[in-house]
Order: sequence, then structure tokens, then C-alpha cells
Amino acid sequence: MKYTYNAKILDVKPNTLDEGDKNCIVDAYIEVKVNELKIWCFVPYWRTYFPYSNRRPRHPYGVGETLVKNLIGKTIDLSFKFLNLKTELSDEWIRKIIPVAPSMPVVNYTIIGEVTNKGPFSREPGKFEYLQVDCGFIVNDLGVEKDKYKIGDYIKAEGRLDAHLLKKKS
Repeated sequence: MKYTYNAKILDVKPNTLDEGDKNCIVDAYIEVKVNELKIWCFVPYWRTYFPYSNRRPRHPYGVGETLVKNLIGKTIDLSFKFLNLKTELSDEWIRKIIPVAPSMPVVNYTIIGEVTNKGPFSREPGKFEYLQVDCGFIVNDLGVEKDKYKIGDYIKAEGRLDAHLLKKKS
């Protein structure tokens, strides 16, 4: 069910640092170009993708500021997950993504789009399900009550856009 994109990294901003150490990035924001759209997203498991600990191998692109510089311009495979706070049927039959606040980097959005696929919610499949929504690009894992929406419905949702990196390409 996961839809993936081949996206170019335009910018990286570290968010949480392990004990304030600039070489130990825990999570970060990335700006990527998907199709012709430039968007910011949150990368919650940054150190899983780019380890920095002495107990685990370090990434070949380096750590900290060196890693950030080396990632700019790289092409990566990623999927988008939308962590929604509010979801409802939309009166508009359009596909778009709108930043919620004008701060940088913006990772909270309102998306409007078409439900293109549905899948089970692993923790409580009897109560919830995941939607895949086309809002100009495909976002995965938008969690909702089971059977509240059907494929072909247009919905409006507010929440955070996360990027999950799958593998790196040069």
C-alpha cells in the first residue's frame, strides 16, 4: 500500500540534538522536491537512517553538519505519512496541500484530496484504518475510524507531514 517517490533533498534543518551535540542529530526537517512541488517534512527517525553512535556504524556521508551538507542535492526514495489531527469530508473536489503556519520549516499542513486506497490499522484493525490520499502527491497512513470514508471520497485533513526515507541514491 505504501506509495513512494524519488525526491531530491533541497535543504536539511536538524531539530532535536542528543544532549545538544550538533553531531548527534535525533530528528530533522527536510525540504524535498516531489514532481514540481517543494515541501518541508519531518523525519522522526533520523538517527535510524543516519546513525552517529560509536556503537553503530556511522553513515558514509558523515555526521552532524558534514552529513547535512553532503545530503543537499542527493536523490532519495521516500514515502510520506500524514499524522492527522482532524479529518472531514471536503466540499471541494481538488488536490492541494496548504501550509498551516508561515513559519520555517513548515511541516504542518491542511491537505485536500481524494482517498485512493485503504488499508488495515495494525494496532486496532477493528476500529481504525489507514487511508492513502492524493493531495497533488500521495500521502500514506492517514489514520481514521474504520469505514468512515470510502475510496473516491474527497477529504480535508490537518496534521503533520512526515517523510520516511527508504534508501539513498546518488
